[in-house]
Amino acid sequence: MGLLYSIAKWSVNKLIKQGVDLTDIVETDNYTKKIRNAAISLNEKLVSLQDEFALKRVEIIELQNELIEIIEPTVMTLLAETNENTIKTTMTNIWYNKMTIINKAIDEHELLVDDFKKTHEQLQKLESKL
Repeated sequence: MGLLYSIAKWSVNKLIKQGVDLTDIVETDNYTKKIRNAAISLNEKLVSLQDEFALKRVEIIELQNELIEIIEPTVMTLLAETNENTIKTTMTNIWYNKMTIINKAIDEHELLVDDFKKTHEQLQKLESKL
């Protein structure tokens, strides 16, 4: 029994180090299977949310770069030298609209991060039941 146990332990450890999922080796009850399936589903949702907020970060950076391009020194110099209020009002309105879009994207990003956090907490609770 001692040699067989040692061989089995060595084999299992080797498989674990290789990243093999050993959860299906031992038969489990339906309750455990449901928890594992729910955990897998939550893991997939976490990956999806992670992708979504990474894309949202890229969108925010692009919007910020567009705003920076609009506020180039030549435009700022033109605005400082002009006395036309319509031009100043138009540019201020353009900047304000850009900032509103950026703030909306940031708010959406924060909602995704909060959803990720809640999903992660749910996953931890489920895994603690295993």
